[in-house]
Amino acid sequence: MIAILATLEQKVLQELRNAVEESKIKSKHTGQKTLPVNVFDYTELTIINGRLTFLDKDGLHYTTFTVSLEDLIDIINDLKN
Repeated sequence: MIAILATLEQKVLQELRNAVEESKIKSKHTGQKTLPVNVFDYTELTIINGRLTFLDKDGLHYTTFTVSLEDLIDIINDLKN
């Protein structure tokens, strides 16, 4: 069961990474490609130093592991709608 969840998590993170890399939206904090999000107080999901990173309204950085796998899946679902 843990291996299945780990594989699912890797697939979700890769799909988010691909979405960021394909985004035409630029971060107002870093100037890099970003996805607008509304998870907790985070406003953007971008890639910083090779890692998916949430940014808040002040541009502070947070790891993707601060949210649940379900939250990450919700972001993907929001992209598809």
